[in-house]
Amino acid sequence: MKLLQIFYIFSLFLSVLSQSIQIASPTAGETVSPGQIMTVQLAFPNSLTGVEHVSVVVSMLECAAECPQNAADSLGKPLFAGNYTPEYHEGSKPPYQNFTVTVPEGSTADNGMLTVAHFMLLGASAQPILEYKNVTLTIAQTAAKRFIRGRMIM
Repeated sequence: MKLLQIFYIFSLFLSVLSQSIQIASPTAGETVSPGQIMTVQLAFPNSLTGVEHVSVVVSMLECAAECPQNAADSLGKPLFAGNYTPEYHEGSKPPYQNFTVTVPEGSTADNGMLTVAHFMLLGASAQPILEYKNVTLTIAQTAAKRFIRGRMIM
């Protein structure tokens, strides 16, 4: 009986791993500027197990030097919060949805972590799953806006 429980938990764990949201765009290391409008493309692989997408939150966390590995502690500034309904667009890509967001103005950090929090119900039992994905972006500073000790210089 105990072996059956272990097998069930292991199979549930594998099914969750294989069904995970992906940040298709922007890619890690891509350079963005404060105030820039960018497209965030979120893809979700096709699945044999029933999945009901509830919502996503797309956010940006400014990082002074290096961004943290775990996004669950702080999402940063929310750029979008709402429904997630991925659809097929091209035959070679998994279902995806695009979101148009604006990089926060006034950023003084060199890096930013774009984080996606995805909430879904998985399987026939509607198991609630909350997952986090992130990519680290480079934030380009314009010459006109530089901050030293909290003061803006030109």
